[in-house]
Amino acid sequence: MKLLQSGLVIVAGFLGAAAATGHADHNITTAHRKSDVRIGLLRHFLQEKDSPAASYAETFIVEADAHGLDWRLLPSLAFVESGGGKHCRLNNLFGWNNGMSKFASATAAIHHVARALAEARPYRGKNTQGKLEAYNEAPDYESLVTAVMRRISPVVLPQTL
Repeated sequence: MKLLQSGLVIVAGFLGAAAATGHADHNITTAHRKSDVRIGLLRHFLQEKDSPAASYAETFIVEADAHGLDWRLLPSLAFVESGGGKHCRLNNLFGWNNGMSKFASATAAIHHVARALAEARPYRGKNTQGKLEAYNEAPDYESLVTAVMRRISPVVLPQTL
């Protein structure tokens, strides 16, 4: 009986530690995101422009960070291409594939475009300017998108201040 009780205590201890660790990681991640000033800046910019994409502010930033992109790039592309979701079809915030691509959700579109800008042959290894030149070859496109990026924030901010 003592062996059974001590075994239960050990198992309970492992389960408690696992649960505490998972919970702590979640809290750290949540606290980290809550302290990320970029989310507030981006959400404010998009809300000020009555953009439906405002509810995806955190998603834009998480995907940009995960793919090594400037945090302002994705929302700026969405803003230029669809007014931040005002004029998009098929959840295609970015006019991807000349506006013909269909996405299951705006989140799926953000993930797809972030991954493509980081990994697809036309964009891989290029800086933001190079990615924009490959994204749309129109002479004024790069300056149009970078102007929106500067309106969101004039400087690239770190994840936490």
